Amino acid sequence: MSGCVDDEKDEEEVAAPLPQTTEVVNEEETAITLKPDLLVSQNKVGFWMYYDNHCWETADKKCSLELTPAQEMLEHARANQVKPGGEINFYLLVSPELKDFPQPDAYEVLIHKNGETTAVEVNGDKAKVPTAEGRYFMTVKAIWSGDVKGEAIYAFLLSVKEK
Repeated sequence: MSGCVDDEKDEEEVAAPLPQTTEVVNEEETAITLKPDLLVSQNKVGFWMYYDNHCWETADKKCSLELTPAQEMLEHARANQVKPGGEINFYLLVSPELKDFPQPDAYEVLIHKNGETTAVEVNGDKAKVPTAEGRYFMTVKAIWSGDVKGEAIYAFLLSVKEK
């Protein structure tokens, strides 16, 4: 049996355990430490997304996240090009060992354009793309409300136009 180690890494880095998804808070409760990784896609093509914030509820702490203004987060973002009126899909990416971690129970999607914020109709894990051509600053909040309770917020930029 043989193995190799990158000489540049400290011994502690090499021996560090993989990140955990939970930690014991007290005998009755464990806190989730997973940073959710949300994917937005259209026709199996993933979008450039930007993480804003997340939280997991415990008996002592409830989630109530405030959005960072999308225009601020996406000032230098790469736009995702889509056709007008299509659908986008949301999905929580998890590693194989976390395959039982639940998908979000709901999504809230907002469009931020010309100083106005508009809610987008969401059907399960799908939302409609705007029908008018233009650039749209979008935020999505993933919400867990079952056995796992929490929220995660992301932002992405859409460039809607016929190709």
